[in-house]
Amino acid sequence: MNAPLAGWFERALAFVFPDRCAGCGSMGALFCAACRAAARPVVEERAPPPGLDAVVVAWRYEGSVRQAVHALKYRRRRRVARALAEALAASISERPRGDALIPVPLHPERLAQRGFNQSAELARHLAQRWGLPLLTDGLIRQRDTGHQARLGRRERQTNVAGAFVWRAPAPPPARVILVDDVLTTGATLGACAAALRAAGSRQVAALTIARALTSGDHP
Repeated sequence: MNAPLAGWFERALAFVFPDRCAGCGSMGALFCAACRAAARPVVEERAPPPGLDAVVVAWRYEGSVRQAVHALKYRRRRRVARALAEALAASISERPRGDALIPVPLHPERLAQRGFNQSAELARHLAQRWGLPLLTDGLIRQRDTGHQARLGRRERQTNVAGAFVWRAPAPPPARVILVDDVLTTGATLGACAAALRAAGSRQVAALTIARALTSGDHP
């Protein structure tokens, strides 16, 4: 479905089925003003994860933000991606510098199960808002890394090592902005960055909706 037709279809759905907030369930918006106001921002005071030059995160992965991400990712409310992308763009003071946006890819089997890549949906709306190219075919997840929720930092790094590769005919842009939904340890983003650097990128930044606290983080 092309972009104008997709936009018309989304507006038609919103007319027939009024929007309900993915964070709190109230009527009127897919991610309401109250949930956006209640979301706690992330202030990064640490060095970015290995392999990344910079990381920009909008909020902590909790409360209404967590509910909205779950609605997009697990309940397949695909239209929530636009609301989250718009809220993210409005919440950050400055986006990472880059020549193109690249979403963290899903393994083909996981993509078939879910029906869409939530990171690609977020990246698509951000690319439209910022007027940047969106590259969705070059970076490939060549190995299914499974669910990592119960893995520690080192286990995650081992699990995703070598899982990604660049397979487009042309090399990736020199400056890339990776897009993902949630940052935990940064192992997945770091593995993506390693694949992009091996293919020719010189600078890799990352942009995510939320950051999940790990055992070593302070609340």
